[in-house]
Amino acid sequence: MILISQGGAAIAGAAMALLVIAATWALLTGLRARADAAAMAEDNSRFQTLVSGSPAQAMIVRADGRIELPRRLADWLGLEKIPRELDALSGGEGGLMPEDAGALGVHVAAAQKAGKPFSLSVRAKGSERALLVVGERAPQALNAPGGVVLWFLDATDSQDEINRLQKSSTRLRAAFDALTALIEAAPMPMWYRGGDLKLLMVNSAYVRAV
Repeated sequence: MILISQGGAAIAGAAMALLVIAATWALLTGLRARADAAAMAEDNSRFQTLVSGSPAQAMIVRADGRIELPRRLADWLGLEKIPRELDALSGGEGGLMPEDAGALGVHVAAAQKAGKPFSLSVRAKGSERALLVVGERAPQALNAPGGVVLWFLDATDSQDEINRLQKSSTRLRAAFDALTALIEAAPMPMWYRGGDLKLLMVNSAYVRAV
């Protein structure tokens, strides 16, 4: 039988209590860290879902020309492999049109040097998709010093509407010019007054008659 003095028993009890407290604290800390990690993973998954379904896709261009972009943006650009360099955006059968890639490189360089934001319309090779690129200096949170963030937005519908309106405007302008020429060639005086009864248009016959 091992005999322990009262003082030794007190010390042993205190040590045991400290061990229990330390173990409990470690367990609680681990559980809290695990819960935080699970919450962070859930938030990250939710964020990735939102980004993947977003009408805008982001690309990070670092100071040395290396780029980071999601698979979806590579698909928009018709690229089978995700490129790692800005110059590779126009390589092979896919990617940006050469002139668009060149213009993008110029704007990115200006944004890197002077922090000047920009917007640019580009198209991928063999694609009818119209992309609007909005670039700005990368925020510090991205840990990309001297880098630029490029937001690619699918502006196909908007661009199609703009083209339609431009064509409609061209047709209306041509019709107006034809009508003006017809009025000018008329042998009788012709004129047009606005809502305030002021003359807005007259032909040569009207001028001669007056």
